[in-house]
Amino acid sequence: FVDLNCGCPIHEATRRGLGSALLLSPPKLGKLVNGLVQAGNQNNIPVTVKIRLGYRSDDINVRKVVTELREAGAAAVTIHGRTAQQGYKKSADWDLIQQVVEDGKGSCVPVIGNGDISTHYEAKRRIEESGVDSVMVGRGALTKPWVFGEFRDGQDWDPDMNDRIAIYRTLTCYMKEHFGDDDLGRKRTWTFLPWHFDFFGRYMPLPEEAYGSMSVERPLIQSRLVPEKSAPLECLMANRNPKTHDLISAALWESSSDADAVAKLTALAESNEFLEIQKSKEPSDNSDVKELSNVPKEGGRKEWRKKRTPKPKRTPEEIIAIRAERAAKRAATGSTHVHTDGARRN
Repeated sequence: FVDLNCGCPIHEATRRGLGSALLLSPPKLGKLVNGLVQAGNQNNIPVTVKIRLGYRSDDINVRKVVTELREAGAAAVTIHGRTAQQGYKKSADWDLIQQVVEDGKGSCVPVIGNGDISTHYEAKRRIEESGVDSVMVGRGALTKPWVFGEFRDGQDWDPDMNDRIAIYRTLTCYMKEHFGDDDLGRKRTWTFLPWHFDFFGRYMPLPEEAYGSMSVERPLIQSRLVPEKSAPLECLMANRNPKTHDLISAALWESSSDADAVAKLTALAESNEFLEIQKSKEPSDNSDVKELSNVPKEGGRKEWRKKRTPKPKRTPEEIIAIRAERAAKRAATGSTHVHTDGARRN
């Protein structure tokens, strides 16, 4: 199937009219999806669409957008319960997702809910309460990739540190296979692998008997729970400094087995190098709010966008000298010069 992502809030996409910016014009989006559906029907390829509640917080148009998508022939619609401008700062609005489900009663287009799911019991409750056909997990899976197995089995799984390292090493091996086990492959892998450890490091056990009632009051992923860490290896894996993530990635890349990975990471956790990182207390600005969402505020511009470096101001003498130098080069090569009036002179 083909999934059209109209939920991406990244400014590099939205400033080009892509991602969640497509939500600004539901009729236009409907035509786009209908065109994809018609093309997909020729090869029996269904088209699904992922959206948000809207682009701007003062213009929530999810119900209109979903109506357009149903009429356009979308095979399924996934709804993230926040606007693009909200990013991930507020809790997802599952009540509004439920309204969309009720609007479409009798429709054959499944609705998939998304937002603030990090445990199997939260996923189950959202399905039961909102009436969605299924749920999608995003940030929760980045922190805990085994959440899908928990949902399948209907029970918690709390892997010990050795199990978790084995999982992280499996991911590293997949990247080696894909990018190559050489210097170039490592360079390409480093675009992704260290980034993942900012999420992996947030893992903490969330058994239903201890956190089930808390998750009803407020989504656990929004509660910013801090994992307990006492052993050196636990401190290493939970550290949010990008330098630490590079070191962890390097240890996994160079490991020959799961046991070797545990040994290398344990040695790293007890090393002076990691001790110095802990002492430095350098600010770690790796929040998922900044990493995964950076739509400018209303009327604002991105502060992080690079400004053009102004060209140096030249004196009249320098300008004359530059022009003379260029004229001499043209004379030496026999090239022509085009003036602003379009005349070509030798």
